[in-house]
Amino acid sequence: MNERKLIGYTEREEGFYPMYEPAKGSIVTQAFILCKYCSGAVYHCMGPRLDAVCLTCHEKDPDVR
Repeated sequence: MNERKLIGYTEREEGFYPMYEPAKGSIVTQAFILCKYCSGAVYHCMGPRLDAVCLTCHEKDPDVR
Protein backbone atom coordinates (compact mmCIF):
# COMPACT_ATOMS: atom_id res chain seq x y z
CA MET A 1 0.00 0.00 0.00
CA ASN A 2 0.99 3.68 0.15
CA GLU A 3 1.47 3.76 3.92
CA ARG A 4 4.55 5.82 4.83
CA LYS A 5 6.70 5.15 7.89
CA LEU A 6 6.66 7.59 10.82
CA ILE A 7 10.22 8.87 11.34
CA GLY A 8 9.78 11.55 14.02
CA TYR A 9 7.93 14.69 14.97
CA THR A 10 8.12 18.41 14.33
CA GLU A 11 7.73 20.42 17.53
CA ARG A 12 5.80 23.67 17.30
CA GLU A 13 4.17 25.92 19.90
CA GLU A 14 0.83 24.21 19.27
CA GLY A 15 2.22 20.70 19.80
CA PHE A 16 3.89 17.88 17.91
CA TYR A 17 3.21 17.08 14.26
CA PRO A 18 4.24 13.75 12.72
CA MET A 19 6.98 13.55 10.07
CA TYR A 20 6.89 10.71 7.56
CA GLU A 21 9.53 9.30 5.25
CA PRO A 22 9.38 10.70 1.71
CA ALA A 23 7.29 8.93 -0.90
CA LYS A 24 9.20 6.61 -3.20
CA GLY A 25 10.59 8.56 -6.16
CA SER A 26 10.55 11.94 -4.37
CA ILE A 27 13.43 14.35 -4.87
CA VAL A 28 14.87 15.24 -1.46
CA THR A 29 17.94 16.94 -0.02
CA GLN A 30 20.75 14.69 1.15
CA ALA A 31 21.13 16.44 4.52
CA PHE A 32 20.41 14.62 7.77
CA ILE A 33 17.51 15.59 10.03
CA LEU A 34 18.87 15.76 13.58
CA CYS A 35 16.90 15.72 16.84
CA LYS A 36 16.85 19.08 18.61
CA TYR A 37 17.24 17.38 22.02
CA CYS A 38 19.76 14.53 21.63
CA SER A 39 21.34 15.49 18.25
CA GLY A 40 20.75 11.95 17.03
CA ALA A 41 19.82 11.24 13.43
CA VAL A 42 16.07 11.28 12.81
CA TYR A 43 16.40 10.52 9.08
CA HIS A 44 19.22 10.43 6.53
CA CYS A 45 17.68 12.95 4.11
CA MET A 46 15.15 15.83 3.90
CA GLY A 47 17.16 18.03 6.28
CA PRO A 48 17.99 20.35 7.79
CA ARG A 49 15.11 20.84 10.21
CA LEU A 50 15.68 22.79 13.41
CA ASP A 51 12.50 21.67 15.16
CA ALA A 52 12.69 17.89 14.60
CA VAL A 53 12.32 15.46 17.51
CA CYS A 54 13.27 11.78 17.29
CA LEU A 55 10.85 9.03 18.35
CA THR A 56 12.89 8.22 21.47
CA CYS A 57 12.93 11.81 22.78
CA HIS A 58 9.24 12.25 21.93
CA GLU A 59 8.37 9.31 24.21
CA LYS A 60 10.38 10.72 27.14
CA ASP A 61 8.88 12.88 29.87
CA PRO A 62 9.14 16.58 28.84
CA ASP A 63 11.18 17.37 31.96
CA VAL A 64 13.77 14.70 31.07
CA ARG A 65 14.31 15.70 27.43
